[in-house]
Amino acid sequence: MSSLLVIILLACLAWFWFDSVRAKESATRAASIACNDIQAQLLDQTVALKKLRVVRDKAGRMQLQRNYNFELSMDREARSFGRVILLAKEVSSVQLDHADGTTII
Repeated sequence: MSSLLVIILLACLAWFWFDSVRAKESATRAASIACNDIQAQLLDQTVALKKLRVVRDKAGRMQLQRNYNFELSMDREARSFGRVILLAKEVSSVQLDHADGTTII
């Protein structure tokens, strides 16, 4: 019985790891598109997971919400920050902070 529990636990961990990799790729793609839209450069070409939590979606189902942070530059000198929020695998919002204010996409 305990070996079955270990196998189930390992399968759940593998699923979570693969799901996290796909979510990070989606967040990086969303950040890159948002930066291109305002003619900014996505620094380091990646995002970093800031927060992971379970929330309810509009239909009342439990979903994983992942918040990613990234850095961008408008003039190749000053750094600004941005955020991508994913609900399950869908991009919920992208926020870009820059000198002109915060852009929410």
